[in-house]
Amino acid sequence: MKITEKKIIHKTPYLNFVGTSFLNKENKEDVWYSAERYNGGKTVVVAAISDAKLIVTKEFRVPIGGYEWGIPAGLVDGDELPEDTAKRELKEETNLELISVQEVTPYLYNSAGMTNEVASIVFCTADGKIGTSGTEATEDIECFLMDKMQLKELMQQSGAMISAKAYLIFDRFIRNGSW
Repeated sequence: MKITEKKIIHKTPYLNFVGTSFLNKENKEDVWYSAERYNGGKTVVVAAISDAKLIVTKEFRVPIGGYEWGIPAGLVDGDELPEDTAKRELKEETNLELISVQEVTPYLYNSAGMTNEVASIVFCTADGKIGTSGTEATEDIECFLMDKMQLKELMQQSGAMISAKAYLIFDRFIRNGSW
């Protein structure tokens, strides 16, 4: 398998639709279509605990036409470190201050068959009064502090649209109670 050419088919301010030509395992030319983010695909997911509860978001997501349960997240600006992105996004989306970082994962692929997007998960603690004053007009986000029982109930709720990353973080919090 070998990449032979990448072509931007359609460009938007935040995403490019790309056709990537490659030689398949039979050495025949093929094309794979994907979406690529303008910033190299770097995002940060903020797994934050405040008052022994996990910070959870409920955010309207246009592609699914509904509200997704997740955790604070956002795009990395330039050469920003994941911890700095986490601090900024936590403040913007929840109005909370990042207090301490316990763990930062390497960048992990979100959906490698669809996009170049990667996410680093920052496990941290936060403090302050929860709110959403820093969100943009295109963001409809509610923030919640959930204990283990509330997370279990959410995860078992029929029809709840939960981010795959958030689901795994919910599970880790339920099992360990901390980072």
